Amino acid sequence: MKKLFHYTIFFINSFALFGIFFSLISPFINPNIFWPISFFGLFFPVFVIILFIFSIFWFFYNRKYMWINLIFLLISTPYLSRFISINSSDDSNGEEINIMSYNVRLFDKDNLLKIENVYEETMKFANKEEVDIFCIQEYDNPKKYINSNFKYSTIDLEGSKENPHMVIYSNYEIINDTINNGMEDMHNTCIFSDIVTKTGTIRVYNVHLASNFFSNDDLRFMSSPKLETDKALGVTKRLRKSFESRGKEVQIIKRHIDNSPYPTIICGDFNDTPVSYAYQNLREKKLDGFIESGNGFGATFTKIPFLRIDYILYDKQFSSSDFITHQEILSDHKAVSCKIKLD
Repeated sequence: MKKLFHYTIFFINSFALFGIFFSLISPFINPNIFWPISFFGLFFPVFVIILFIFSIFWFFYNRKYMWINLIFLLISTPYLSRFISINSSDDSNGEEINIMSYNVRLFDKDNLLKIENVYEETMKFANKEEVDIFCIQEYDNPKKYINSNFKYSTIDLEGSKENPHMVIYSNYEIINDTINNGMEDMHNTCIFSDIVTKTGTIRVYNVHLASNFFSNDDLRFMSSPKLETDKALGVTKRLRKSFESRGKEVQIIKRHIDNSPYPTIICGDFNDTPVSYAYQNLREKKLDGFIESGNGFGATFTKIPFLRIDYILYDKQFSSSDFITHQEILSDHKAVSCKIKLD
């Protein structure tokens, strides 16, 4: 019985090593070339937890295996900082822009949260946080809301059930904007605003990459998976489709960003983890506000533990401070914000 137990532990440990290896390379492989590898990046935190726990076990029974685990955990350290961040407080001088990104889930249109007028509560929340630029994804029909908190806006009025509206609100002047970027089949996926600040003009992108379109049953299944073949196949098919869609979207968006005449900030819901092809490509030559100035765990999706899918990225000529993953429950996402300064 003892031998069987050790063999079982060894098998699970070996699977976790296999999984974390493919997690580490998954951000560099386009899912349109080989989509299955994207699954490994999705479960990166799980593999890390398994290896950490089993390292303690092997410390008492076979330290050779412990060292193998620790080597892989050490190699994984740069990716761990994408989920857990520790930074000291920064007393910045000069002009700072307080920028927030929030997937508002249609302002709880189906009333799952049982909160009266989520739109008003969301705007009060942004006002309380003294937000200068507010990037919103899954904005319910903007025509029925009158915003008084912000002076300028870029609003996509052509949303649909599959691709809800997107908005950029700003207290700084917007001198140029677009809701489609000339991108084929990219409607409601990426908008930008050219915004004039005291230190110069910046371009802010609001991004909402392809959703996974999970039902509540799918989310319950993933949170507490049982052997249900039909549900597993359904989740796998939806994930494959969304992995491939995001792979195409980020290539188009990145080409547009690379041609920007101004320094850029990318906000949005990527619908993918920090160990993914989508994140890796959009983050290229940029800094991640959470890594640079956040603290604690970065999870932003309330229905699945460890899932960080909402981001603020910026050019390296900027610096950030006070990155916050807000705990206010006005959506199934958490808002993220930070203060950005042009150095």
